Amino acid sequence: MRVAIIDDEKGILLAMGLYLELEGHTPLTFSSPKKALRALREDRVDLIILDMRMPEMDGEEVALHLKQDIRTKNIPLILFSAHESLPAMAARVGAEGFLEKPFQFEKLKSLIYGLTS
Repeated sequence: MRVAIIDDEKGILLAMGLYLELEGHTPLTFSSPKKALRALREDRVDLIILDMRMPEMDGEEVALHLKQDIRTKNIPLILFSAHESLPAMAARVGAEGFLEKPFQFEKLKSLIYGLTS
């Protein structure tokens, strides 16, 4: 499975990317939400994990772009943040799941398999 990870924190991109590779997935990592939006219009993925707090572009705005674009609207989306209103944000933008920071890899694995199987 191809999984896009959008987060401005390089350490999180690295850790998630390595974990997903170990689980047999192909991670595509993006530290820039604008570059991610451009790339995801052309490059098909099976799942998107999106950080909600980034300096270049707010995660909620990115999620709305993804859910309004015919090319990406049906890709399962997991929001990722330490924000206390994460469940409400996920409902508001139509995300299929959410993962709270700091995260546990077992929770990530459970979310991925719950959304893609």
